[in-house]
Amino acid sequence: MKKLSIIMVMMMIGAVLFVGASCSASTANISNAVMTSAVDENSEPLDEVSEFPLDVDVFVAAELHNAPDDTTITFVWYQGNTVFDTVSIGNDGYSDAPLVGYLPAGMITEPGDYSVEIYIDDRDEPDTVTYFTVV
Repeated sequence: MKKLSIIMVMMMIGAVLFVGASCSASTANISNAVMTSAVDENSEPLDEVSEFPLDVDVFVAAELHNAPDDTTITFVWYQGNTVFDTVSIGNDGYSDAPLVGYLPAGMITEPGDYSVEIYIDDRDEPDTVTYFTVV
């Protein structure tokens, strides 16, 4: 009987350690990323576009989910395969919230193919990649 109790205690300790380890891994994710010409007062996209004229603000809107406090979100903007801007922001304690990144008018100086990758914390792969064209 004593042996069974020790085995049960060991199994419970293992279960607690397993659950604790799985809770520490971030389940944060990004969904529904779209390029848009503007966002409303709730940071929701007003439209979904894939082409922008030169010299206008360019927005990417998405949804952040299951983010623990102190999550960092990084936007990496590309012209073709070349990085031309990187911006990181904190989630300010919000777990589920709209997420918006933008490039001010004038940062894109020539027509071409562009994209934006969005990363959570220090992940090696982007959580989302959104493509657009500037004409």
